[in-house]
Amino acid sequence: MKMFDVYGVCNPLIDLLSHVPDSFLKKYGIEKNVMHLVSHEEQQNILSALELENFSIKIAAGGSAANSMIGVSQLGGCTAFSGKIGMDEHGVIYKKKLEELGVKSCLSKGEGATGSSLVLVSDKGDRTMNTFLGMSQELQVDDVDKEVIQSSKIIYLTGYLWDTESQKKTVKSTLLEAKNRGIKVALSLSDPFCVVRHKKDFLKLLKEYVSLVFCNQEEIFSLLDTCYTQDALKIISQWTETVVLTLGEKGALISHCGEIIYIDPLPVQVIDSTGAGDAFAGGYLYGVTNDFSHLESGRIAATLAGAVIEQTGPRYNGDAKKLVSEKLGIVL
Repeated sequence: MKMFDVYGVCNPLIDLLSHVPDSFLKKYGIEKNVMHLVSHEEQQNILSALELENFSIKIAAGGSAANSMIGVSQLGGCTAFSGKIGMDEHGVIYKKKLEELGVKSCLSKGEGATGSSLVLVSDKGDRTMNTFLGMSQELQVDDVDKEVIQSSKIIYLTGYLWDTESQKKTVKSTLLEAKNRGIKVALSLSDPFCVVRHKKDFLKLLKEYVSLVFCNQEEIFSLLDTCYTQDALKIISQWTETVVLTLGEKGALISHCGEIIYIDPLPVQVIDSTGAGDAFAGGYLYGVTNDFSHLESGRIAATLAGAVIEQTGPRYNGDAKKLVSEKLGIVL
């Protein structure tokens, strides 16, 4: 089997994207800028409200880790992705789109609906997700390919996988397999509410398995019960080799083996922030698995994330290699 730069495991979700004003969220009592886990019925109710008020909806293959794997692939890396889809039309669409975007599909199937995330992009590009996990929450141990784990430089997991017991069991098995094989593990903390729900588990993962963690300020503050960036970096850097801390419009900080690297922010016109964090992770993972320095990897990550923010949808729609070459003078 060929070598993969990164093997992502997460929830495969069809993204349903719609631009709405803040007033729509307020009208229907939807808390802004949060990932809400909803039932199929609750998601359908919001879709009906969108239709009633004539808001259009775009469809894309999504899910946090899948978006990151696509980003790595767009830059020229080799990736694979595992998750569970349903035996339905959305599942067929998802697999087809994933493979068209250059990611090896290691998807498993189950009797039920493919998961979907209704992403409401509101004022200033803020995004609010209303996610029906569907079959993705039924991920089992055998749904993760051990041969692909062994053939990968990094395993990439997200905090969203801790929301069901079957997923937790699968992740624990994956982590143990990676550790036994000497494969590095990267983890995204995913969402502040996700951190609050699973703080104890996340702390254990960071101390025992994770080599690289992606987070933003709100997530790391929630995890460590602090509101000081320097303190948070100092604490978490004792447990894991590399910390990538995004600061929104203020750029990002990378702590690697005690060295702090600052990634300058790029001037961008915010259209839609959906997928920006995923793109940042994808750009960084591409860099560090293809012999770029942590500074170069951070700049590649910021460039790809900035390009995603300036358009609608969860990933960059242009030539990512050309983008990096023109913006940074780095030839991939």
